[in-house]
Amino acid sequence: MASVTTKQFLYAELQKAFDPEVIFKLHQVYQLMLNDIDHDMYDGHQHPDSTIRRDLQELRDDNLITFADYDGSYYINKPINFDPKENIFDLEALKQNGRIFGWSDKIKDTTAPGVNFECWMIAHKDQVMSHKIARELDIPCQTRVGSALFLQTIDQIRDDIIENGYDYRCYQPAIEELPQPIKYKGKVYKYIVRDGNNRYELPWDYFPCALIKSEDEYSSLQFGAMANNPTKDKKNDCTPDDVKQMIRLGFKYGKIAKDEDSVYNVLAERYKETRKKDRRQFVSEILGEEGIKVSIEPYDIKKAEKHLSENYGVELNPETDYVVGWGREADHYRKYHSIFEWATSTPGIQLNEYAFLEMGQGVTTQPTEENADDQRIILESGLRKYVKHCCKVADQYRSGELKMPNRKWLSQVNETEKFNEFQ
Repeated sequence: MASVTTKQFLYAELQKAFDPEVIFKLHQVYQLMLNDIDHDMYDGHQHPDSTIRRDLQELRDDNLITFADYDGSYYINKPINFDPKENIFDLEALKQNGRIFGWSDKIKDTTAPGVNFECWMIAHKDQVMSHKIARELDIPCQTRVGSALFLQTIDQIRDDIIENGYDYRCYQPAIEELPQPIKYKGKVYKYIVRDGNNRYELPWDYFPCALIKSEDEYSSLQFGAMANNPTKDKKNDCTPDDVKQMIRLGFKYGKIAKDEDSVYNVLAERYKETRKKDRRQFVSEILGEEGIKVSIEPYDIKKAEKHLSENYGVELNPETDYVVGWGREADHYRKYHSIFEWATSTPGIQLNEYAFLEMGQGVTTQPTEENADDQRIILESGLRKYVKHCCKVADQYRSGELKMPNRKWLSQVNETEKFNEFQ
């Protein structure tokens, strides 16, 4: 045992205790090495826990384990049967087929404001600063409030490369040259990752990527956020919190005005899939964190209920009280029906409605400071119009004057119904 280092011993015990790619936490390692196993490997160390952390760091640097998250999560890497130091990538194939967010050979431009494409390259990761290292050095790299790595995605990409070769047609990572090279932990970083953190974490030392150049730091950060904005096809990238932080950085850098229209337009144009169904409320939240109230407060049911409780002292009685939004006309008759179903099933009971003007997609007239009162009056009359309509239908039906529509069902059950006969 004398010839075995603490690092080697730790790795052997971790392999016995945990399967590859199964997450384990730092406190589990402490429990395993300092309590569960009968050994004296760390007994001669003044601070055994610090030595364990050092060994974990070295195992990570040796690419034997992966540091999964900043909450002290790790996992053992799968054994690899290839040489990670070998450059398996083809620069010519990358030049011919590669693409990055907002750029193609045809337009020679990018839709990310303030960013230009420079060239394709196969960079060595010893020269490229990852998000992980950037965080250690407190260097702005890519706006992420939570985790920027998705372990399952990294593993899927790695396995696909081993099985099928590198995909040069997919969207590629992007890096940018640092203003000055930075020396850190024995390496000299000339570049920094702007997009493609997951691909950076692949086990190969070389890194196919695009070199971009931004006009300022905010444009660089925004490029990464926009490139990782969720679409209908990818869901696990930038979160609403990431976008919110990016907008607030826009305020700080003087790139976005602190008003409703400016924030709304940036969200609609650059982060189209992020909270698109309640974008007005998202604007309100972002400006609210800056101490700015929007001109018309957007509500949904939960927010309205919270507002009633905190600011009006109203605790809703589920037997008599309800909250409802008005403005989407296609929804009004469904809401009228629901309200009167309740009212007619509890005759003599006074129901209380707490209403708000709806905003966003599907609203016929967006409420403003100028039209809010008029909209309330118009919508107030809608309930009475519905009652009159129902009374008219009921009166004509009872008198026999109303002729019910002659309904004919189209054939649909192909196995038993004839295509040209009504049912």
